[in-house]
Amino acid sequence: MTDTLSPAAETTRATGYDADIVARATALHDLIRDEAAQGNEARQITPRVTDAIDEAGLFNLMVPTRLGGPSASARTMIEALIELGRADGSAGWSAALVNACTWFAVTYGEKAQQDLWAGHPQTKVCGIFFPGMTRRHELGTGSKVEGGYVLTGRYPYASGSAVADWATLGMMVDGPNGEPTMALGLVEAKDWTVEDTWFTLGMRGTGSNTLVVEDVFIPDHRIQTFENLSQGRYATPFAESEPNSRAAFLPVGTVILAAPAIGLAKAALDYSLGKLPTRSVGYTVYTEARNSPTHHIAIAQAASNIDAAHLLLGRACDDIDSYAARGQYPDDRARSRMRMDTGHAISLCKDAIDALMTANGAGAFAQEGTLGRIWRDANTGARHAFATPEIGKEVYGRLLLGADDALTIQV
Repeated sequence: MTDTLSPAAETTRATGYDADIVARATALHDLIRDEAAQGNEARQITPRVTDAIDEAGLFNLMVPTRLGGPSASARTMIEALIELGRADGSAGWSAALVNACTWFAVTYGEKAQQDLWAGHPQTKVCGIFFPGMTRRHELGTGSKVEGGYVLTGRYPYASGSAVADWATLGMMVDGPNGEPTMALGLVEAKDWTVEDTWFTLGMRGTGSNTLVVEDVFIPDHRIQTFENLSQGRYATPFAESEPNSRAAFLPVGTVILAAPAIGLAKAALDYSLGKLPTRSVGYTVYTEARNSPTHHIAIAQAASNIDAAHLLLGRACDDIDSYAARGQYPDDRARSRMRMDTGHAISLCKDAIDALMTANGAGAFAQEGTLGRIWRDANTGARHAFATPEIGKEVYGRLLLGADDALTIQV
């Protein structure tokens, strides 16, 4: 690929972000916070919130301008998602998954892109890739027919499906030698039904229910193999001219998971700094927590963790943007480090929130309280498979040490 950006432009893109886009996310704080409890109760972020996010152009940040998006960098997307998560974890999570999956659709060929975006510049996509990777029937059974496949499958945890127009769904297709191989097919919302299965302690407002697809025809031009996607061999003919159309597939889909966690941790710190200074410390001589060494240490450690998480995620996004600007696909080691950094950032945020919960006392766990919802959301989001820190460390460590079959997990 030919890099069309000058070195100066590349540096600007890699180290900065679009402050105007991020400001649009910050401007929604009050609305999103006011609606958060209602969305939590309904197990779906409210229409007022989804409409506001959509109107602010925050569901399609990495979509090229050619298709009606702002062609924002990965770093800009993450900074905006952090701000949405700072207002409500469910809103941040839903926006994160829709942003990533909508960008995934950009990697398909021109005909598929026209199917999605022709006349619909604000098309939104959700996606479920690996519901039961080792069992073919759980992935979705794709039966080969002339011109494509007929898909049947059940897809749980479909975050953002309530607002999505399309979905990228995992399915099995015939590989080059006839062997079954994993692929992602684009399915229109009219072709799925929703099972109400999302009953959880945290991230309740994401409405991550189960999509059910039965005997739906998917033409060949709406299918790409996971092997090609994970190696940057995209069907789009626009990768030469659009840096975002050649960004690294799984890294983009991974870094978005840490953005809501950072937003939630920042919200917990904001809350604590507003409430703790004049609060008495029970069963101690300290009448105000601002004079308590225990609280000094807890707040400082939490703030440091959050800063470190933000810096790690920023570096991963800068790497995604820099590789895309240069027209290079990051190698295994670079991609595995991005995955490890994502898991580590989420762990740092989870630990920060735990420390702040302790500093605020048992009352922080009140069922209807702000901190209680933050804690539940953060702990639920942290359990996403791609966010598992141990797996990220294992993959990166195997590559660093040159283990036999070092890359056993796709990154």
